[in-house]
This record gives sequence, C-alpha cells and structure tokens, in this order.
Amino acid sequence: MADTPNTSAADEPKIGEDEHQGAKAEGEQPAEGAEPKELTAERTAREAAENRATEAEAEAARLRRSNAAQKPDDVAALRAEIRAEFTVQLVRAEIRAAAAGRLRDPADALALVDAAALTGKSGEVDVKAVSAAVEKLIKDKPYLAAALDPNRQAPMWGDVGAGQRESAEPEPATPQDRLRRAYRTD
Repeated sequence: MADTPNTSAADEPKIGEDEHQGAKAEGEQPAEGAEPKELTAERTAREAAENRATEAEAEAARLRRSNAAQKPDDVAALRAEIRAEFTVQLVRAEIRAAAAGRLRDPADALALVDAAALTGKSGEVDVKAVSAAVEKLIKDKPYLAAALDPNRQAPMWGDVGAGQRESAEPEPATPQDRLRRAYRTD
C-alpha cells in the first residue's frame, strides 16, 4: 500500500463489484406507471433534437430564398415556383366560380376535378377547359347538380298524390249537410 498514496481500501472498488451494481440497477423494476429517469431524459433529448431539426430546416429554406436574390438562376427558379403555386390557386378559384350556380356545393368540384390539367400551355387558366370539366362532372355525377328550383334544396321529384290534402270546400257543419254532400248527384 505504500505505492498508492491518499487512497484507502474502502475507496477502491472490488473486482466485479461494479458489474453487480449495474446488473442490480438494470434488473430493478420501476414502480408501476413511473418511467425510468433515463427514458424520460431520452424522450426530452429527442424532442429537443426534433425541434432543433425543424428550426434548422426552416432556417435553411429562409437562407435559400435570401440567396436566390443573389443568383439569377435561383431567382428564375423561385419565380417559376411562385407562378406555379399562384396558377394552381387561380385554377381552383375558376373552378369554384364555374361550379357556383351549377353544383350544390362548389367544393365538390374542387375535390373531383384535376386542377393541374386545366392550365394552358403558357401557364394561363384555360376557362373553356374549366367549364368543360364542370359540365363533365355534372354529366358523370348528376346528383351533385344544383336543384332546378333555387328555392328548394332537394331535387324536384313529382307529386305522387299521397298525404292529407286541404279541401277547397269548407267542411259541412251538421250531419245532414255531410249526408247531402256524400249523396250529391251534381
């Protein structure tokens, strides 16, 4: 012990002692419903890393756009991307306008008509194609069409004569009047 100054036998770990303590700690079961500290720490660290990654992606997108102003090729690509997004919005607005009086719910046209196929070659909205697409939708799915009578919500079906009707003549007041009415020969 002369070789080891300032250490005592109690401070030195015994051979294999650390291994048994680690096994004991791993073998212990936490209380039911409680999470181990390591698991909680790992989840917190993972959430923080995901937040940092999301912030880094947003910052990278912002930097790409700011650098686009310095490079003419990037500016053209950015303009093309913005035009494409704007054109899709214009086509959707045109579809809504074309379907407004012809369909019960113009949102159905947005869901069922392919907006990307309705742009012209130059990126302009093809109004004739939009109108034709709405007409085709009405032809293929007539139950989506607006009712013919604007005051009614349901489609107009014929009257089959069922149900109670109001009489044009007043109800007879006395039993004799009812008999006269029933046996009338007019």
